[in-house]
Amino acid sequence: MSSDLVYTAGVDIGGTNLRFGIFGAGGKQESDSRILMPKAADVDFIIRNIKKFLYDNKKYNVKTLGIGIAGQIDAESGNIIFSPNLNWRDVPLKKRLEEELGLNNILVANDLTAITYGEWKYGAGKGFNNLICIFVGTGIGSGIIINGSLYTGCFNSAGEIGHTRIVSGGRKCTCGNYGCLEAYAGGHGIASIAIERAYADRTAFQDVINESGGVIESITAKSIAEAYKAGSKEAVRLIEETGKYLSDGVASAVNLLSPCAVILGGGVLDGIPELFNIVKTETLKRALKASSSNLKILRSVLGEDAGIIGAAALASSV
Repeated sequence: MSSDLVYTAGVDIGGTNLRFGIFGAGGKQESDSRILMPKAADVDFIIRNIKKFLYDNKKYNVKTLGIGIAGQIDAESGNIIFSPNLNWRDVPLKKRLEEELGLNNILVANDLTAITYGEWKYGAGKGFNNLICIFVGTGIGSGIIINGSLYTGCFNSAGEIGHTRIVSGGRKCTCGNYGCLEAYAGGHGIASIAIERAYADRTAFQDVINESGGVIESITAKSIAEAYKAGSKEAVRLIEETGKYLSDGVASAVNLLSPCAVILGGGVLDGIPELFNIVKTETLKRALKASSSNLKILRSVLGEDAGIIGAAALASSV
């Protein structure tokens, strides 16, 4: 391996997993890894594990680092203004990484901004100059391409579709507001609804509880997905409701921006593939005909690596 080759590392800081990747010319992936995120992960945990990954892959000459994380980012400083999944506020992530890693080319972006860029350059969004990319995981986020460029808004916070209000005075969201889409259709929100219903009627939710090790508080979106696949009546009803809530959010975004394509992905949709068809069908029913008659609703094709691919690609483009 030639020592003059330069590589870019991509990191995806998710609510459940911390993923890493190293990429060469043309976005070719050379190495990847992931670890589980503890509930109380702090910036020191992130830095320690990024350093370990880079050390384990020191044969690659990494000069650029891209970080994707759910939340609002100050574009100039790279500070995390607020990350609801990790409950981080005012964290100087970029500065800390520069000090610890000795790298100057570090970019910190909203995870869906990075994912959207990756899907646009290398995935389902190739060839579309106007698109919305929506991912449903622990939370719900989106990224936007307008006229062939990323759109991040005046304050670098465009795309927070998960925090659009769909139920006035509804369920409390991790952002502190009430009635957000994420509180009804994000992985955390789906699990919270199931837990409440299981306490109210344990018998009806027994299949879901069984998939959660017999403990109601251990119900997750994943255990709901397993119960859904097994035909649990309550799990099926909950997933159908989730699909309709998601469709409300997607249709509203389509009406607002009139994209050529909507790309859907994320752990919840990957775990429950049928949810994609529900959202596609319902969105086309609910969106204005002028905005939806030729709309393409597509699956993400980059899969679990979307975050690290996008973060590295975006960092390399700056």
